[in-house]
Amino acid sequence: MDKIVNSFKYASRGILYVYKTQRNFRIQLLILLLAILIGLLLNISSAHWVMLLIVSCLVLTLEIINTAVENIVDMITDEYHESAEKAKDAAAGAVLLASFFSVAIGSIIFLSYIF
Repeated sequence: MDKIVNSFKYASRGILYVYKTQRNFRIQLLILLLAILIGLLLNISSAHWVMLLIVSCLVLTLEIINTAVENIVDMITDEYHESAEKAKDAAAGAVLLASFFSVAIGSIIFLSYIF
């Protein structure tokens, strides 16, 4: 049982670290809260809630992974290295791509209730 409790403790500590250190993560959380508010106001369907929460979770999860990649690369080398730059850029690109699709999906969902 202690291993399970410790697993949750370590995972929570990681999420809190990302929250405290990554401005984009905090912005993404605010956008999620705004999306939840809009979803409540528009009374969106259960299926639309599921879609909205999946894409939001994807963005937040990728931001956490991006932070992990950046920290690992920074730990390995302080000097510029093209491979390090590519790793960081690829991780950031994953967040950006998921964010674009998240906005697109959210827009499609919300606009279908407005118009």
